[in-house]
Amino acid sequence: MPTSNTGLQEHLLDLAWSLWTELGVSGWERRHTSHAIDPEPLIIFTAWLGDTDPRLRDESIDWCIRYGRHVSGARLRNLLSDEREGRRSSFGWYAATVAANSPFRWPFATEPRRYEPTGKSHLEDLARPSLISLRMRSIFGVTARADILRVMLGTPGTASTAADLAPDVGYTKRNVAEALEALRIAGILDVTPWRNQLKYRLAKVDALVSLVGEVPAIFPRWRSVFRVAMRSLETTQMIEDLPANVRFVEADKALREMEGDLQDADLPGPSPSDQPREKIFSSWANDLVRSLAFPEPTSWPTRRLGMPGAKKALAGERGAP
Repeated sequence: MPTSNTGLQEHLLDLAWSLWTELGVSGWERRHTSHAIDPEPLIIFTAWLGDTDPRLRDESIDWCIRYGRHVSGARLRNLLSDEREGRRSSFGWYAATVAANSPFRWPFATEPRRYEPTGKSHLEDLARPSLISLRMRSIFGVTARADILRVMLGTPGTASTAADLAPDVGYTKRNVAEALEALRIAGILDVTPWRNQLKYRLAKVDALVSLVGEVPAIFPRWRSVFRVAMRSLETTQMIEDLPANVRFVEADKALREMEGDLQDADLPGPSPSDQPREKIFSSWANDLVRSLAFPEPTSWPTRRLGMPGAKKALAGERGAP
């Protein structure tokens, strides 16, 4: 990670700090009390941030050493398998450092760094709404079942197939299908045939909520959110010193690559602007990540904007090259 102190990078750190503090890391601000925290994507994101903030690095590792029993190694493997090689590499030392100081063995571990646990992380209980994921894992185990129910609680009236759920759940489609069937047999899910597939929905939402406790208001798709955030910083730093016409080409390429994640996370693409088109991407990325790091009390960015609109915004009046 480059060490330039850009506004975008600072907002990324602000976002990570708020989420880790919500989990019990020794931090100061909790701005995501209404958001369901998803530990594995956050761990991958924090490892990618690396040495950008040494205290965040060390305190997050301390949490993983103390509370890694709440983290799914299988889910980490599945999420990392679709990431760029550089992101897997950045995770290697992080996983190895956790393993050197705990019994937890995570995938893609390489060589540990010298590390002294801080002992400052505290997870006294899981009553916070934001900790719904950890709470459900304590009840249903650190398995696909817990994450299926977490995802379904985020959209309680929606019927979904195993293929629909697999990306958010973070397990293979086969594992998700087997877990869905187990939950159906237990009476937690209803099933309806749909074409040549099966669609599942929660059978007793109120009973499930009564069991698991208070549910947060917002269930972000953190994997997609973080992928957008990482790609935004990577692109912004890459294009800083490029000629204007090349900056546009690289920014447009990045936006097209982010299309699926933007749509999955219901995040907005760039809007038309009077700025020179080569500056639109950086301005949009900075504003977007700031809105994620400092969410309004009653809102979360959910406006869906497909890439045709984003591409048009970048192209401006003169049209794309």
